[in-house]
Amino acid sequence: MADPQSGVPSANETALRLRRIIDIQSMLVSMRFNLSDFMQAVVEQVQAATSATGATVELVEGNELLFRAASGTATPYIGQRLPLGTSLSGLCVNTGEVLVSANTEADPRVDLALCRTVGAASMVVVPLRRLDTIIGVLKIVSLQTNAFGTHEIDMLRMMAGLLGAALGQQLEIDHRVHLEAKLSHMAQHDALTGLPNRALFEDRLEQAFARCLRNGNVLALMYIDVDHFKTINDSHGHAIGDTLLRAFAERITKLVHSIDTVARLGGDEFALIVGELQDQRDAEDLAVKILESMRQVFVLEGLRLKVTASIGVAAVSATTATDTDSLIRRADTAMYAAKKAGRDTFRSVSGQDSCAVAMPANLRRTTA
Repeated sequence: MADPQSGVPSANETALRLRRIIDIQSMLVSMRFNLSDFMQAVVEQVQAATSATGATVELVEGNELLFRAASGTATPYIGQRLPLGTSLSGLCVNTGEVLVSANTEADPRVDLALCRTVGAASMVVVPLRRLDTIIGVLKIVSLQTNAFGTHEIDMLRMMAGLLGAALGQQLEIDHRVHLEAKLSHMAQHDALTGLPNRALFEDRLEQAFARCLRNGNVLALMYIDVDHFKTINDSHGHAIGDTLLRAFAERITKLVHSIDTVARLGGDEFALIVGELQDQRDAEDLAVKILESMRQVFVLEGLRLKVTASIGVAAVSATTATDTDSLIRRADTAMYAAKKAGRDTFRSVSGQDSCAVAMPANLRRTTA
């Protein structure tokens, strides 16, 4: 036990503290949680190892410190931001020193209003370093003044190096995961509209085709082209053309369910995969809705543009399906048939039909 007169821990207590430090360090090094879980474990373990009533991890973001994890009395303040220039945490980042405030009411370095809000009558702030960079601070607080002895401050100082390195490692892992996810998204999505690109479209079509065979429902594939898109580009410029394509994509997306796939295959060519249908007429009714939606004037950067579309519809069921390549060919053939018919309409094929069947654009659809 600590000497009650000097407050100095006994040899046995010192050994126990060192053992606890080693255990905490080993746990943190071995953790491979996501970043939020890792930081939460840090504050909980540090609070438990000291006489703190709360603990926080605050990371540098520009000219601010963001409370990224908190425990105890500081828990409600996750997300709180501190200016680097007006807080003890900011001073810790700027100086790289372990800072102690035994009585925040009498300490001009602290943000007193925030200290009162979070119940920090005393605190210790430790810089967290990753190589030569301070990436944030670890802070313990107490509702009592003069709460922390030199042995607790020394313990935090001992832990600071490993905590900073481990946290930096977790930040790198988190950054790498986000980067890989971003690269994966970029590889599978169109940069202009954010829709699935041809590669993801083909994968989604294979999955939908397999479900069609398994469940016995009807699967429809639509190819959709913007009519006279080259003329719009030539007349108004590529910037307006790009804006139109984004707006065109949004209108299609609003008409379908989340389980359906709207993709941009390139240029002004879009594709729509619609599964779980009762029959082909459901897809044809959707084609009518798309045509009607596109006829509504597009208002783009002060311009009012009248735009129409040509749609090819190909549908299959478990009894008529052959493969996705033939489905794609038939949808493409049907779309070009709609263009030849004068545009602003659709053409539809079903089963294993080799040609497109003309449909009046203003009537309910049936196949021949």
